[in-house]
Amino acid sequence: MYKVFVENRPVIFTQNSETDSLSLCLEADEVEDVNLVVRNRIELISHNKPLVIHCADAGIEFNRLFLRHDRVSAAGGVVRRWDDILFIRKNDMWDLPKGFVDFGETIAETAYREISEECGIEGHVLTRKLIETWHTYTYHDRPVLKQTHWFEFQYSGTKRTIPQVEEGISDAVWISKNQFNTVLNECYGSVRDVLEYF
Repeated sequence: MYKVFVENRPVIFTQNSETDSLSLCLEADEVEDVNLVVRNRIELISHNKPLVIHCADAGIEFNRLFLRHDRVSAAGGVVRRWDDILFIRKNDMWDLPKGFVDFGETIAETAYREISEECGIEGHVLTRKLIETWHTYTYHDRPVLKQTHWFEFQYSGTKRTIPQVEEGISDAVWISKNQFNTVLNECYGSVRDVLEYF
């Protein structure tokens, strides 16, 4: 199974024919352009009820439908300090710190570096690998498929966060678990998946 967020709507590629009756379901041979299908039926695809694409081989259909997309890799983290999680505010959305993998870096090194750059902290410790997410976007009129590798970090420092404003980050703040519902309403679907897994 593959799950990709297209237009911030979940699209699931699966070989399993049993799905929720409220989801929008299509057979793989009915889909030539997944972006177009999502745009045309966006009102039918919610954050809870995805577009489900049934296929004989999920990997083959996933690669076929995203063949024309440029692929990029990124890594980021859920940084925990006691019961608080570190969030960034970017483009009027709540997000988690993440960024592109630099040449010669491991994905874990990328996650650590991006947290430091985007939030201004040091000394966070990697505790475990979480999940990978996929989402699409457009960059210079080119479709892009982004794979992000997520890690959990523990931070016990007290350094004040410093948002990386040159990257469009307006805030980097610690948010307690009892405030998550407010944040979840203003974040991307892929970030919600990471937090639910966490």
